[in-house]
Amino acid sequence: MTLAGLTPPDYRIQFINKKYFWSKRDFPAGKLVAITCLTSAALHAYRLADLFRAAGSTVVLGGPHVTALPDEALRHADSVIIGEAESVWPGVLSDFEAGILKKRYTGEPLDDFFSPVYKYYRRLDPVVLKKTGLHIDRGCKYHCEFCARISEKCRWVKMEQVLELARRIKQAPLPFFMKKAHVVFRSDNIFSSPKYAKELFRRLKALDITWSGNSSMDICFDEEALRLAAESGCRGFLMGFETLRPEQFLKTSLPQVKSSRDYLTAVKNLHRHKIGVLGSFIMGFDEDRPSDFWRLLWFLVRSRMGHCYITMLTPFPGSKLFERLKAENRIFSFNWTRYNFFTCVFKPRRMSVVSFYLLFYLTRLATLVFSLHNIIIYLVLLFSFRLAYEFSYDFMYRLFQ
Repeated sequence: MTLAGLTPPDYRIQFINKKYFWSKRDFPAGKLVAITCLTSAALHAYRLADLFRAAGSTVVLGGPHVTALPDEALRHADSVIIGEAESVWPGVLSDFEAGILKKRYTGEPLDDFFSPVYKYYRRLDPVVLKKTGLHIDRGCKYHCEFCARISEKCRWVKMEQVLELARRIKQAPLPFFMKKAHVVFRSDNIFSSPKYAKELFRRLKALDITWSGNSSMDICFDEEALRLAAESGCRGFLMGFETLRPEQFLKTSLPQVKSSRDYLTAVKNLHRHKIGVLGSFIMGFDEDRPSDFWRLLWFLVRSRMGHCYITMLTPFPGSKLFERLKAENRIFSFNWTRYNFFTCVFKPRRMSVVSFYLLFYLTRLATLVFSLHNIIIYLVLLFSFRLAYEFSYDFMYRLFQ
């Protein structure tokens, strides 16, 4: 939608998102096709790009994977955009119209990246805006080895623009089970700037909404920030704990965190303000041993976190981790479809690949026990599928009688 907001109104724009079934009619000639992709979807994006080009359309590829491996992407595209597109997209359109499209465009991160598309987002249907959530920043103050972020420069959307879009979302109709509108802030880290975050929390209080977002752990030890967040309607954070060895990363080795026991204090501080937490953990670091899987389960029991998200360490192209493991000759698969957080593509240092798989999926299975919420959802879905099956079977039986 950002590209749509940067495109002149005389263009007719069609969005295609997560389409599963394709036909020849989906691949017209003479069109400009822009495809963005993450690493796990890169091969699928390349196949689509080849089909569009074969039909006679012009394809421009972009996104984190293309930024990391532009030469690979150029084998399937007429042009690629490296980095953020806001600064170069108008030039891409003018070159396309003139028939002089370049092979590469390198975008520079704009300080005010959102103002050029703000009016477009302002005109969106509140229901659509609610589904997409509000992107309020770019970048993160931490630079983790496993992160493949396009730009590390931190920038923020103007406060008035954020608040106005939140008001627009509030206009969307509410489901019967909700009393207040809920806004999802899709920021990399809502607490990258404590000053900006606290001002945002103060201003959100007047809107009388609920909200959730991503945050680093340092907010757990800022009493003022937690109080303001709770008063403004915060219902929960997705928080990267990553590992039970907090000294590994700048984002977890805080002055208040000396060991994983201090994680318990962080969770308690959130719960004290009635703020939920979805803890994110990564398995497969070089320091991880088989016993650490059981330590993680014990931590989840003690923390009463309720919800957690556990993934495999994945060396995405463009990350420092990818370069290091590739230099150490430890990556054994470059099938990008396998780079999906749940498939091992490198050799762990302290265990075999088979052991890693076994312990990882046993841990994920065990974590279901700690989330009654998830269990209820699974049971409801199972019951719903059973009813749908019985209904469809009965319907087809009567139809063909």
